[in-house]
Amino acid sequence: MAFYRYEAVDHTGKIVMGTMDAPNDAAVTARLAQMGYRPQRVIPPHPNGVVPASNKIGNKTGSGAAVPQLPVPAAQSTGFANPKDMALFFRQFATLTRSGITLFQALESLGPRTQNPDLSRTAREMADTARSGGRISDIMQRYPKLYAPHVVASVRGGEQGGFLEIVLDEIALESEQEVAFYKGMSLAKWGVAQGIAAIAIAQPVFPHLFPEPHYDVYFKLLIFRNIPIAVALYLLMRLFFHWLRQPAQTQLRDTWMLKIPAFGDLARQRSLAAFVRMLRKLFAAGLGPITAWEGAMNVAPNSVIRRKLVEAYDIMQHNVPLHEAFVQTGLFANEAEQLLATGMISGAMVDMLDRVADYYQANVDRAFDNSRYVLKRIAGVSLIVLSGFMLIMLFKNYFASIFNFADKFAE
Repeated sequence: MAFYRYEAVDHTGKIVMGTMDAPNDAAVTARLAQMGYRPQRVIPPHPNGVVPASNKIGNKTGSGAAVPQLPVPAAQSTGFANPKDMALFFRQFATLTRSGITLFQALESLGPRTQNPDLSRTAREMADTARSGGRISDIMQRYPKLYAPHVVASVRGGEQGGFLEIVLDEIALESEQEVAFYKGMSLAKWGVAQGIAAIAIAQPVFPHLFPEPHYDVYFKLLIFRNIPIAVALYLLMRLFFHWLRQPAQTQLRDTWMLKIPAFGDLARQRSLAAFVRMLRKLFAAGLGPITAWEGAMNVAPNSVIRRKLVEAYDIMQHNVPLHEAFVQTGLFANEAEQLLATGMISGAMVDMLDRVADYYQANVDRAFDNSRYVLKRIAGVSLIVLSGFMLIMLFKNYFASIFNFADKFAE
């Protein structure tokens, strides 16, 4: 990456000049067009890699007045945004970007209207960065709890290739699919929660069905034993899942996920599909194989698969062809590898990548349905087990009380 000086015309006809960190002048031109500017001139960096200080301070308008660039604020602690908030945010972001307004205007409009405070604050920071010609992905990268690494990599790939609005649509779709994945499971979750609560509330009375209620014993067991145990288990479960969601636990979480039947297959297919889609877009944008792989390798949601793609990128540095890099990862099906080899020989790599992307998207749809099926069965089995446990306890204590009563009557 290097700093390029640029000169462009904004929507009002004013000349805008500034600097931009980019891999080449084509990326600068694409990013300026994405921001709503009409590029006029792109000046490569100084041979020693230094951009004159006068060009680092800010942009200059046609009036000659300097507009200082706002410094990027230090990253602040953020919470997690649920998939519903993320889907709404990125869906609106994509729609505004496609409407023809500049990236700065889209974020400036979206920030104040976003209900999630963390998303709203970062949208304002991204707007300031977009106004000064910077990359919004650099701001997103500073908030790993809010924006997952693969989301940041996807936005960065869109910035690099000039198809940001497409990437934003895909991120929104991914969040919407996550919402849909758990949609309809609320009834099952409430059923399981009710079963646990019923056991906690009803269990103390079972040993005392006959011959008298023993209310004092019941309330002591309920208040001082069962309810505290149920609340403690609930809090421990919440803390465990909160800990597991931390960025530091990404490797552990993703390793576990790949080992779980059905869900592991979904995580794998989603990662491979995301990688191939981004690789195809960057290829179509005119980037070379190594640069395209570098831009696509981090968009895989699963960090274990991302690491293997990064290892393959290191192999490509030694003039290994693209289709051989696919083979070296050990991640892709033989059909995909054969299609890519054909693409390399025939020169129709973009078409072959399209076919591979369709192949893995079909796998994602299949794995999604399988995972939903398994999730529903798990919830149903849990509800049956809890209900069965309640019935067993009820019948056991009921007949035990009758036998105790009969024994005392016989005496």
